[in-house]
Amino acid sequence: MKHVIIGSGVAGMTAALDLAKRGAGEIDLYTDEVHSYYYRPQVTNFLAGVMSLEKVLMRPLSWYEEKGVHVHLQSPVVRLEPGQKQIVLADGTGVAYDRLLLAAGSRPFVPPIAGVEKQGVFTIRTLKDALAIQEYAAGRKKALVVGGGLLGLEAARGLQGLGLEVVIVEFFPQLMAAQLDEQGAAILKEFAESQGYQVVLGTSAQEILGEEKVTGVLLKDGQIFDVQMVVVATGVRSNIALAQEAGLQVDRGVIMDSTMRTSAPDIYAAGDVASFEGRIWAIVPIAQAQARVAAANMAGESLVYEEVPPSTTLKVVGIEVSSFGEAKPKDGEFEEIRQSDPANRVYKKIVLRDGKIVGAIVIGDKALAKTLESLIEQKAPMTREEAQSRL
Repeated sequence: MKHVIIGSGVAGMTAALDLAKRGAGEIDLYTDEVHSYYYRPQVTNFLAGVMSLEKVLMRPLSWYEEKGVHVHLQSPVVRLEPGQKQIVLADGTGVAYDRLLLAAGSRPFVPPIAGVEKQGVFTIRTLKDALAIQEYAAGRKKALVVGGGLLGLEAARGLQGLGLEVVIVEFFPQLMAAQLDEQGAAILKEFAESQGYQVVLGTSAQEILGEEKVTGVLLKDGQIFDVQMVVVATGVRSNIALAQEAGLQVDRGVIMDSTMRTSAPDIYAAGDVASFEGRIWAIVPIAQAQARVAAANMAGESLVYEEVPPSTTLKVVGIEVSSFGEAKPKDGEFEEIRQSDPANRVYKKIVLRDGKIVGAIVIGDKALAKTLESLIEQKAPMTREEAQSRL
């Protein structure tokens, strides 16, 4: 049995190693990456200089070979041929498969900003991006980050770690709009500003100024910032082109069922590229869970995916921020129990629904965050009084 995997991110590598543990046959992983597997959230730690390249690159290629995973770097796939059960590489080589996993991930979304093609404008997604940013930052004094979500804030930390002054511009009226509520975001903003970041909310970049190189950014509210480089971190889009051209069913991602099967025989999908019941989370825990289900079914077992509660825990601009499950419930009957201590930069919230804990936000309390994450995964029963005692 020959298993082929497209993509070397967390979904692709998790599935590859799971298949290897099962002794499921030949496993070949194809990627356009220059580097062997690395944990993508560590890219900004590398950018900031707090983690060496050697530590970011988790293991040498030889380690994967010993495990039975053949990793083909700098081998982009340009075409799927489901009828012939093969993929085609950029050099024209055809590679046959018995079962195929699409784990091609996502790419940065760049909004239509005038001048975005200028020298000094970057996105940050890969180690290659981080290396390019490091090189360009040498001798520069000030940078602007477009986007105040998780990646934008992590990029800002990386740039500050390189010695630059950093402006963060966010379209929404708060930071981390997808993960935090208004109260939590206010504490995060105050902390970010205390660390030297300039935070501008409720507007966006209209034009990147300069002839060939970046010399500034004009915002839609009229403000102008003199900066020498720009990092755009405004979300991602699934890499669906291969699947779409091959006739697989897609929406914003490659559509798959609860066994991770796509609409094409013997083709599975997992991670940022995959759409399950219309949702694409683009976060590590979901990618790992989907990859394990895909690997099990590719190996001939029978396993059904049950969506795990989305969770995010990162040190954002130097403070621990966690968001789990229904952290920002929008409908139905629910109850929110909060404790806020802005002076000490601590914020805690538990969300209850039908007598169970279904969501939480925690800033500045790592131990509590771990406890609540576990309880949410267990769908543990909890009363209002118990929630208050937890906080």
